[in-house]
Amino acid sequence: MPAAPRIARIALDRPLDRLFDYRIPDALSLAPGQRVRVPFGRGTTIGVVVELASTSEVPSGRLRAILEAPEAEPLLGTRLLELLQFGARYYHHPLGEALLGALPPAVRHGDPLPALTPETLWRKTPEGARALADGDARGRRQQAVLRTLGNENAAAALDRATLAAATGLQLAPRELHALAQRGWLEATTPDPEHPPPPNISDHALTPDQRAAVDALASGTSAPLLLEGVTGSGKTEVYLQMAERVLAHGHAVLFLIPEIALTPQLSARIQQRFPGQVALLHSGLAEGERLRAWEAARRGQRRIVVGTRSALFTPLPDLGLIIVDEEHDSAFKQQDGFRYNARDLAIKRGQLEQAAVVLGSATPTLESLHAATTGRYGHARLTTRPDGTHPPTVETVDTRVHAPDEGLTDPLLDAMQQTLAAGHQCFLLLNRRGFARVLACDACGWVAECPDCDARLTIHAHNPRAVCHLCGHHELRPERCPECAEPLAQRGLGTQRLEQALARHFPGIPLIRLDRDSIRHKGALEEALDRIRRLDAAIVVGTQMLAKGHDFPQVGLVGVIDVDQGLFSVDLRATENTLQLIVQAAGRAGRGSGGGRVLLQTGHPDHPLIRGLNAADYPAMVAPLLEEREAAGMPPHGHLALVRVEAGDAETTRRHAERIATHLRNAATEGLRVLGPAPAPRHRVNRRFREQILLQSTRRNPLHQSLARARHAWQADDLPRGTRIAIDIDPVSLA
Repeated sequence: MPAAPRIARIALDRPLDRLFDYRIPDALSLAPGQRVRVPFGRGTTIGVVVELASTSEVPSGRLRAILEAPEAEPLLGTRLLELLQFGARYYHHPLGEALLGALPPAVRHGDPLPALTPETLWRKTPEGARALADGDARGRRQQAVLRTLGNENAAAALDRATLAAATGLQLAPRELHALAQRGWLEATTPDPEHPPPPNISDHALTPDQRAAVDALASGTSAPLLLEGVTGSGKTEVYLQMAERVLAHGHAVLFLIPEIALTPQLSARIQQRFPGQVALLHSGLAEGERLRAWEAARRGQRRIVVGTRSALFTPLPDLGLIIVDEEHDSAFKQQDGFRYNARDLAIKRGQLEQAAVVLGSATPTLESLHAATTGRYGHARLTTRPDGTHPPTVETVDTRVHAPDEGLTDPLLDAMQQTLAAGHQCFLLLNRRGFARVLACDACGWVAECPDCDARLTIHAHNPRAVCHLCGHHELRPERCPECAEPLAQRGLGTQRLEQALARHFPGIPLIRLDRDSIRHKGALEEALDRIRRLDAAIVVGTQMLAKGHDFPQVGLVGVIDVDQGLFSVDLRATENTLQLIVQAAGRAGRGSGGGRVLLQTGHPDHPLIRGLNAADYPAMVAPLLEEREAAGMPPHGHLALVRVEAGDAETTRRHAERIATHLRNAATEGLRVLGPAPAPRHRVNRRFREQILLQSTRRNPLHQSLARARHAWQADDLPRGTRIAIDIDPVSLA
């Protein structure tokens, strides 16, 4: 009779491709996926049980015992553990880092799981409805809360987090208790076993929307690509899909690319499903994030809304995964465990037999190709529910109309007309700061970062010049250090554009949306709330403007400069540029007044510019798919990048060449090994970077060759400080 397994093979948060064997004390009963504390070196650490065994290659006298298991059950279920093991293999990353990285920070640090208490829900009373109607609720914050809770006949009861998200306000508990003391609100405590019913939507679905919702119930196991023009009502389709899944007792995972998308979208989800939503993203306090994660794990919150790491949330009986804005590169982790949450979401759906929906107005070429070739289901929303259509894109030739601080006369005229009609103008410039270059016109000196291959950026009202790559900053000189001549500020950023617009349109409300303007907590929500409350206004910002926000007052979208993305060496630069244009264009014309989109470019005859059509994205990107097929690039091929970093250029080059030799020796037929070559940003934060590109028409040879080569180079004696990173299916070659 085989011996009972008393050895646990445990993954630790270490950059090592191995498991560690520990003896299981007689008092402990363990299972794969369970969290344990073990001795390691001179201290202790947290690990995750991966396997149980009855024997070990480590002599019994050297086996150390597990100290404790904080929980009696696994935190990572069988399928979630299988997903992470697959991810570690596919992305060639140490399993321990992948497993521990999937847990909330507090859990992997060893903190106990929190005791959960039901969240208080707030409902508006008839007195509150009358106070709002009669004007007794005079404060803006009071009005926002009461309006959000619906009319006196609505049974909506929302928790504080939902109210905060829906109103865009940082609501303190005392504010809600104060409204309750006035008799305008009443507090209720929900039963976790019987959550409130969803607030049924009164939105009539269009035929396209109905077909998309019905496609979810078709029983197919293939992912569904939901391709819809901007403003076509994808969110309502998601909500009705979720409603069906929840009605059958299943859970829903809703992935969004960035926190910037959270307020408006999560508020709609929370209002539809009060008391059932757990928000998970890095902007939450550690304790708040842990409580939300634990509520989802226990099944008390059956909907999780979060950014890419929310993919690994343990959810009992998962039935639906929605990946909104599936094209967004934010779903790809760019350091450490370099996984793509969109792709692993598809794998999790397969493992858990859950439906997967990928939604976007501008799908990636990979997803679009999979849908058109039948590997994915394909539902299209070609019209908006209000009957409007995305506006056509007009070009302004900057060779004819020279921009002054980024603004051409046709754009200024269009803005004047839009503002006079009481509508808003959105101007997109994907560069923050005031000026990109501080230079001397006399001798050619340029202010450069001493630690990177980058120029220092100038910010308004900041006496220091800043490197956006490494964060280096230094006092901004007024005169050239070489010839003592005055320095000029060249290039255009959102702050400089904001300044120019203030001169052209004095007295018009002007809002800037970029990373610099929303630094403090709640700033984004406040800015979005202000935009919704204004009529004629100008909003200038980076790609944040194109991130799924719905503003019916936008009558004009102006794209200030798009040419850089059309001629980049990066594989996906043109695709990303077209996606950004279409997404930005979709902000216009959602109200009754229609809209216009003006694109400033010095290359109006570029084939892709001529083919711009926000209502027919597949036709617009067809030339790109043809180019990719001819070059054997994704989706018609597979790529991996191996990057080598070290503190000096010669060490980096020498070891990159050695790794390239390992890769060529391990390469099977059909695999091309290109490089090494300096990365487009060769030096970042005092470290030099070389990269090797692997290209293959088939996926398996690429992974097999890479695994063999990785085993070989790990036996090399690398100098201290040399790092090797593997990026499978890179979203950028830069």
